[in-house]
Amino acid sequence: MQKIGSLMRVFTWMGFIGMVSAHGGSNVRVLIVDGFSNHDWKHTTRCIQAILEESAEFDVAVSTFPADGRVDVIEAWNPHFADYDVVIQTCNDIKSGTRWPRKAEQALERYVEKGGGLFVFHSANNAFPHWDAYNQMIGLGWRDKNFGWAITVDDEGEIVRIPAGEGENTGHGKRVDALLTRSGDHPIHVGFPRQWTAADIEIYRYARGPALNLSVLSYAKDAKTGLNFPIEWTVAYGKGRVYNSTLGHVWHDQPNPEGIRCAGFQVLMPRAVQWLAGNTVDSTLPGDFPGKKENSLRPLSTAE
Repeated sequence: MQKIGSLMRVFTWMGFIGMVSAHGGSNVRVLIVDGFSNHDWKHTTRCIQAILEESAEFDVAVSTFPADGRVDVIEAWNPHFADYDVVIQTCNDIKSGTRWPRKAEQALERYVEKGGGLFVFHSANNAFPHWDAYNQMIGLGWRDKNFGWAITVDDEGEIVRIPAGEGENTGHGKRVDALLTRSGDHPIHVGFPRQWTAADIEIYRYARGPALNLSVLSYAKDAKTGLNFPIEWTVAYGKGRVYNSTLGHVWHDQPNPEGIRCAGFQVLMPRAVQWLAGNTVDSTLPGDFPGKKENSLRPLSTAE
């Protein structure tokens, strides 16, 4: 194990607050990329749209990978990432082995490297272990114990890096209402309490990856190991920025998922999108934001 100091010394991001949309307009243009996952990707997209479209600030579009299409249709699929301020990636190839065309992979790499914002939504950090640049962008993902670094956080808030081969493969226990502890004062968390209870989340044990240019935003204690593992983190990739978390679980038997209905999550997600776009982050904290002892759930209406 390698102890490397306080959370905010892992990576410090400065100089991006107070900017307008990357494309010069007042609205944040968001592209959701979906089409395959071991989770309910269609309902995930509906949930993301329902949350973001509560605000007139976000213009949301969707690009769906043609997973059941002909080879020529799949090869022709190439979203115009550069038309958007933020890309929300929800695809997960676990069990299917489905891959994006190489030109689409390269397009996302260029987009983030040149300054685009990437939101890695829940199980999207399980995806694409074959794709080196994607591993760099997500920082940590669902990988086996020999893949790369894992990260824990000790009870003094210090980051501990665990080398490949030590610890376990990535895994998680049952979904729980977990007490999150935020680290430092990242713009996404402005005005947040130091701790709050997030509803129905998965705490990933030993997520693995290059873990370069990575900053942990929040963490929670895993019941099996007694260790604190990251829940939210950001990564710098070229001139771009990436937000990654294990929040937002939507399974096939969850028509009304509590992890999405969590008031904390519904505040976090728009803030993360604002930050990824380089915009000023809304610092308003609603009255129903969860406290330390119990979650806070909101109704959520999604169009079928």
